[in-house]
Amino acid sequence: MPLVVEFAAQEPGRLARWWAEVLGWTVVGEAEVRPDGPGVPLRFVPASEPKSGQNDVHLDLRSESHGDQTHIVERLFNHGARFADIGQSIEVPWVVMADVEGNELCVLEPRKAYARTGPLAAVVVEATDPREQARAWAEELEYDIVAEHGEFASLRPPTGEGPYLEFLHNQEPHPGMLRTLSH
Repeated sequence: MPLVVEFAAQEPGRLARWWAEVLGWTVVGEAEVRPDGPGVPLRFVPASEPKSGQNDVHLDLRSESHGDQTHIVERLFNHGARFADIGQSIEVPWVVMADVEGNELCVLEPRKAYARTGPLAAVVVEATDPREQARAWAEELEYDIVAEHGEFASLRPPTGEGPYLEFLHNQEPHPGMLRTLSH
């Protein structure tokens, strides 16, 4: 079963077009974005209320070099993304931003592990028990568990292409406007 990431959005069509443009993907219908290569579909549905607080799921974007990371940050900023503070240290090597509706995302520094993911390196989910969540999703999606330790677990499609599905420990995940679905 493929993975789909669903955003609740104030303006689903606008947010779909924004993500399609920044990822270089294709809008299908009014509010779904599909990759032209490795990736997972992004679906945008009407929000029942405005976003408040941090999402419990966010997207990590891949960069190929430090110069590329800077270029991606600049491109996102020029398309309306803003820098975000989610409590990260100033020493982390990634850049935290928010899209035009405030959904958090990270632009990662170059990492060899993400070489075959496409522009979307990972879908990151906050969970009270990352290893338990990873095992359940691995079975549901038929993904491989590639890392599992302490407060982190990571899954990968068996093809070795496309984004990772990563679970990070958070005792109280934030109820957000973004969720992962098996399709």
